[in-house]
Amino acid sequence: MYCFQCAREYVEEVTECVECGVGLVEDKPTPPEEVGGQDEPQVAYELYEWSFESRRMLEGLLTSEAIPHGWQGAVLIVREADEDRVDALAEQAEEADGPILEDDAEKIGYDMDEWTAEAQGALVKALGLAGIPHMFSAEGELIVAEENEDKVDEVIDQVTHRLAVDDELGEATQVIEGLKLNDLLGDVRTLARKLVKNSGDAKSTLSMVKHAELLSDVKTPFGFDGNRWSQIRLRCTQMHGVLTDEDREEEDVRDAAEALAIELQEVV
Repeated sequence: MYCFQCAREYVEEVTECVECGVGLVEDKPTPPEEVGGQDEPQVAYELYEWSFESRRMLEGLLTSEAIPHGWQGAVLIVREADEDRVDALAEQAEEADGPILEDDAEKIGYDMDEWTAEAQGALVKALGLAGIPHMFSAEGELIVAEENEDKVDEVIDQVTHRLAVDDELGEATQVIEGLKLNDLLGDVRTLARKLVKNSGDAKSTLSMVKHAELLSDVKTPFGFDGNRWSQIRLRCTQMHGVLTDEDREEEDVRDAAEALAIELQEVV
């Protein structure tokens, strides 16, 4: 086992560097001077104010994404060419910092081998928002208190569902905020209610096709829960699909419109 910050080597049973205080990793770290080629510019990230766990999380994300990097204590060294990717991963790792898991708590582990760096980032952010203390072992397992197992299972279900929905819908491209977003949500809810009452309303159908297509392509607005917004995008996509189907049945239109109206009732 190695300390990714100082490169000190330990026997397998040790889990934390006595010098740096960070969790250990299996792969021998790359010396900072060997990051990139001789002619490739480097960028340094001074992470002194970060918690040990946040730096450990960033190390894991960089390794999983195969981004060349090295450490000089709490200073991260990367290639300038990778700066944008590292910025995104650093944001995930910083958001992951949350409540501290007590040493004497009974703990359980979750295997993260099949989770991508993006998915892990979404999970730890959700755990932090839920106030659930957590950490990662040297083997990459997510460690939580046994007493929080049910809560963690619920968070994992929510995150995996949202990621599945986002994968199905694809990445949104539109940014709409403020009053414009509020008006759009209100219009879609009004149209949905009209179609519940009269699924054959031609004017409402044409307007809903346009509005639902737009709303389904809007990125999660500031202040909205990611899971809730993914559901709204999904309902809009389903509504658009039903209305553009030449063989649609009135019952299908009503069901899709009702589901969309219910999804929007708490946000409009």
